[in-house]
Amino acid sequence: MLKFAAALLLAMIAPTLAGCTAPTAVEPTPQPPATTTPLPPRPSAAATTLPVASPTATRSADTDFMQRPPGLNVRVMSFNVNWDSVFPDDDPKNHDLREFSRGAAFARILRAVRPDVICLQEINYLRGASELSAFLEQAIGATTDEHWQVANVRDAVIATHFGLQEAGYQLVTSLYPYDLQQAAALVDLPDPDYGAIDLYLICAHFKAGGSRSDILLRSRQADVIMSNVRDLESPGGELDLVDDTPLLIMGDFNIYSTDPALHARTLEYGDIYDEATYGADLQPDWDLTALADAHPSHNGLGVDFYTWRTDSPLFPWGPLDRIFYTDSVLKLSNAFILNTTLMSDQALASLGLQFDDVVLDLGSDYYDHLPLVADFELVPAP
Repeated sequence: MLKFAAALLLAMIAPTLAGCTAPTAVEPTPQPPATTTPLPPRPSAAATTLPVASPTATRSADTDFMQRPPGLNVRVMSFNVNWDSVFPDDDPKNHDLREFSRGAAFARILRAVRPDVICLQEINYLRGASELSAFLEQAIGATTDEHWQVANVRDAVIATHFGLQEAGYQLVTSLYPYDLQQAAALVDLPDPDYGAIDLYLICAHFKAGGSRSDILLRSRQADVIMSNVRDLESPGGELDLVDDTPLLIMGDFNIYSTDPALHARTLEYGDIYDEATYGADLQPDWDLTALADAHPSHNGLGVDFYTWRTDSPLFPWGPLDRIFYTDSVLKLSNAFILNTTLMSDQALASLGLQFDDVVLDLGSDYYDHLPLVADFELVPAP
């Protein structure tokens, strides 16, 4: 572990942050301005930051960014939907923190993006897998022979129209508090198309907030994930993956510009913060390197990179959500953050979308989180 980590953590904790809510209620509070420094390939600081806003972008007629690349790819989508906003208003299982209703917009987004694998956050844990499966099949307009399978832990949901194996691939968290659990499963890709290769996915939602305890909990959540990755990629132990199985870690990581973001470094580089509890550092990719960041931009334009936004009250926008992956066995073919407010009326109509589909509350210009999408080609290990 880096020697300066502890000192840096204590030095940068003061401000409370804005962000998204976690499974416990956290009221948004102001952040200082975010950096505009692009993500370097190997940051020397613990915090990883990305470029932020370009608020005057022109609405574009381009829809090419939505097209699937040629060849055999898997499309994944991560979306913090804001507590149960995608379900009907009268659903008895709606979370107590639910404030917004966006069910129709969510369905339009799913039908336009057509993901193969979905990672959702802020879904009430009381909802069962079969219930969520039926809901998603209806929302996405699944065909009669298209069945969506679901694995959900806490408020994180993994869903796919491929096969899904949860037993034997869940993160080992039995000795840890509830807040350290995340959804994890093996996506069983069809052998006729993909051969013997499958895809391992961890769908995570990290603690929001800027207190010292929030920051330390995020570090611990990342340590738990990476200790499980070490077990998955090493013979023996409680979890095992076939060598060179592609791995994705995605979700709402609450990576703020105003804290050390040690958890981001842990996830990307395997830099364990609490080695005494969770073991030594590791190189999380199969080729003994760091994971790669998909680094999507709004509608693939390469201008805006924030994944969370609110304009009222005005808080700095930021890249709170990420998609990390093993680039030794996954080739990133395409990546974007869907922003319907940047699309022309013609482009929206062609995709069955509406201008404000990604805006949680148009009246207050409250976007909350935006959907992240990435297309990956599975490549043979070197």
